[in-house]
Amino acid sequence: MCSRNAFPIVVSEFASRDPVEMAELSGTKFEGNNFYLQYCNHSITAAYPSGEVKFLETGKNFKREELTHDEKIIILQYLTSASGLPQREQWLSFLDLRGGQLHWMPFQREALEPLARNYFNSMDRFLKLGLEHGGSSFDKGDAGVVIPVLPRISLAFILWQGCEEFAPRSMILFDSAAETYLATATLYVLAIQALIHIWFPGDTRFDSVNPRHQGG
Repeated sequence: MCSRNAFPIVVSEFASRDPVEMAELSGTKFEGNNFYLQYCNHSITAAYPSGEVKFLETGKNFKREELTHDEKIIILQYLTSASGLPQREQWLSFLDLRGGQLHWMPFQREALEPLARNYFNSMDRFLKLGLEHGGSSFDKGDAGVVIPVLPRISLAFILWQGCEEFAPRSMILFDSAAETYLATATLYVLAIQALIHIWFPGDTRFDSVNPRHQGG
């Protein structure tokens, strides 16, 4: 899905669509041949029809120079395939998404286990980083936060600290409307990219994560 060869195909599909309609359905602003939107509380622009996607923010307090290849593809796919449906605040685990059971094991290994392992004893920092990226508190687990990752796709990130009887664990939930915006394979990559962006900056292990290339 997010291979290097996929990018020209995604751009071609993006360029073939009506930009005004895409903006309306995706909840974004289209002006001067550019889409303007928020990604994890950061301002993004996507040029039409070229498909160039970049951060608008610069300066010493903003450490990322550019989006990853996968993030660029996801944002273009979001604009291209947006359904226009409002978020429902009905939450699904990845296992509950269409076809999610096929990739549940790698999703646990690549997303849920690293989050639990690295933040179960740093709940305050987990919440602080989530709130800094536009999140709001979520009353689930020992710590939870809902992040508006894209204008009409929110993800909930939840941690349980664990105890002597139970190991620390985490969960990522998807607003049920997310399935009408992106395919499950793309939501897989979106969740991991958001996780890295917020809680593991600089981690390049998953620059080209694709569930079809994972075991499990």
